[in-house]
Amino acid sequence: MISIIIPALNEERYIEKTLKIIPKNIEKIVVCNGCTDKTGEISRKYAKVYSIKQKNVSLARNYGASKSSGNIIIFLDADTFINDDLITKIKNLKEKDFFGTCKVRPDNKKFLALFYCFMKNLIGRSGIHNSSGIIFSSKELFEKVKFNEEIIKHENQDFSKRARRYGKRYFLNSYVITSMRRFDKIGYLNVPLYWIREMFHKTKDYPIVR
Repeated sequence: MISIIIPALNEERYIEKTLKIIPKNIEKIVVCNGCTDKTGEISRKYAKVYSIKQKNVSLARNYGASKSSGNIIIFLDADTFINDDLITKIKNLKEKDFFGTCKVRPDNKKFLALFYCFMKNLIGRSGIHNSSGIIFSSKELFEKVKFNEEIIKHENQDFSKRARRYGKRYFLNSYVITSMRRFDKIGYLNVPLYWIREMFHKTKDYPIVR
């Protein structure tokens, strides 16, 4: 069985489309972390919904996983759309302990959006970075690793780095579609510049775009 965990902070504009695309026979869990909008109300039509006060994506993922029934867990962003092909490929993985991600496509056809996702996929295949919006894991491996709740940025990379000690990493030849809203609002050059600056000067602030 597969469980899909979606951490959500004020995602009323995106969460319904994300949930409607997921097949009905898959367990869907939405964890509202610090929500003040209608995310939970909308999500209850399609998924189990839990709420925590903290705006902490790692805590939300771990909490959602603790409530899940599946032997495979998919952590999906609230603005990222999954497809049946990817779900099937994840189901067919045979290892006891595995984790991974897949390719990503943008939700628009702008040149810079396509180029960004192309580069993301190259880096993702190399194992240096994860694809935007999704990470999956066998339940057994997840229980050995879990997300570090002290980390507010790069939590997927931290999880993957530690997960390599316990299981096989996959970069599946399938894709999710992710929202480029952050790039559209902040700028296609400003987002990567933010992360370059972050390499040299760590900050706690991470712009929230809704």
